[in-house]
Amino acid sequence: MTDSYLKSLLCPLPEDIAHLKGAGQLSLAKELIDRRLAGKLPAMMRERLETEARFLDDMPANYPLTREQLVAEMRRRVADFDEKELDEFLRRGLLDLICVDGELRFHEDTVASLLKTQPELNARANPPYDSDRSKLDAVILRMQQGPRLFRYRLRATMRIRAWQPDTLYRIHLPLAARSMQQGAALDIAASEPILSMDAEDAPQRTAYLESSAESVWLEFTVEQRPRYVDAMNEETCGIIYPQARPELREDLAEQPPHIAFTPYLRSLAAELSGKEKDPVRLARRFYDYVTQNVIYAYQRPYRLIEGGAEYTAVNLRGDCGPQALLFIALCRISGIPARWQSGLYAAPGDVGSHDWAEFYSERLGWLPVDCSFGGAAYRMGSKLRHDFYFGNLDPWRMVANRQYYAPFVPEKNYRRADPYDNQRGEAETDNYGLTGAQFSTRWEMLWSEEKED
Repeated sequence: MTDSYLKSLLCPLPEDIAHLKGAGQLSLAKELIDRRLAGKLPAMMRERLETEARFLDDMPANYPLTREQLVAEMRRRVADFDEKELDEFLRRGLLDLICVDGELRFHEDTVASLLKTQPELNARANPPYDSDRSKLDAVILRMQQGPRLFRYRLRATMRIRAWQPDTLYRIHLPLAARSMQQGAALDIAASEPILSMDAEDAPQRTAYLESSAESVWLEFTVEQRPRYVDAMNEETCGIIYPQARPELREDLAEQPPHIAFTPYLRSLAAELSGKEKDPVRLARRFYDYVTQNVIYAYQRPYRLIEGGAEYTAVNLRGDCGPQALLFIALCRISGIPARWQSGLYAAPGDVGSHDWAEFYSERLGWLPVDCSFGGAAYRMGSKLRHDFYFGNLDPWRMVANRQYYAPFVPEKNYRRADPYDNQRGEAETDNYGLTGAQFSTRWEMLWSEEKED
């Protein structure tokens, strides 16, 4: 079964269902959907309502905290937290919440989001969120001195939480793809025979294996050769990454539902552009807008967001993926080729999923942009890092993806746990696809080295 249903999100909900959903009457909205589905409907509306029914089923689990529970959780980290502060955060638009059958419910990672983005609150926390970025400053300064080669070995271990003996699991695990700054995975090893691997430059690269074990692992070595460039220095000319994939027509196109050229995004792009025509300076305006105005916040799964770029622009809140989507959409609307890149942030002792973007100019070719890290730098007052992440990336990345919801090989038979990205892998049996709650993937860095290149 493919994930084509995602495009049905462009279809509006019937007004009565939309009103009930907006009022938080999720159970009643679901009842109306079931009644509509029992009748005859156009194909796109049927898909839209079926998708919305899954949204309404899945959404509450991502918003488990009542107001009282959120205050109690805050006080476990910040002993002197005053409930009035919660109201102030609400007025400032810092809280991700929904209404579930008449009760306000807050996102499960609200505390972590607030500590990460509110320095004055974090200063009172025990333990505080670790905001030390000195290792980033150090590696940026080394990169500015000249080209460097970074090598490290990663291991992904997938454990089937819903494991059943004598069941064959078909598993896709992310694999390092060839990209402008990274070579394809080297010295690949796994706990089971690898039955197939996507091409080295696949849009979402995976290794496919089958197993009846409760857990499987995949190891490979990554080589990164990021180059430092001062993109805003107009005397800097020449293609920085000549090995980058050429720009394609799709790098300027809509990719609904997350990259859609809506009236609001067109208006925003025009307002930010003014009379500027140079693609690098234009892209910098979009980067500055995102990093200086969008509040970083952990979010519900992207499959439960109807349109990532516009969602971020309207709410001015989002984590790394939606921030990258907003940057990409603004660029494409303005005639600047832009595309997705994601996989891991993989630094020694700190490995986790991450998303960022790329844009193209004839003067410099393809360059990376990390709005999430740039926004963190802006909040912390680091001009060095804020400037760096426009046109540059730190070396601690594992690139597995250069496109959203690209197909796997072999194709999955059931809907993916994450139809958009590929950072944790996917698993299914002959009879069903595993949900995100039914498996876990842990990434480790086994060793790393750095030298002049």
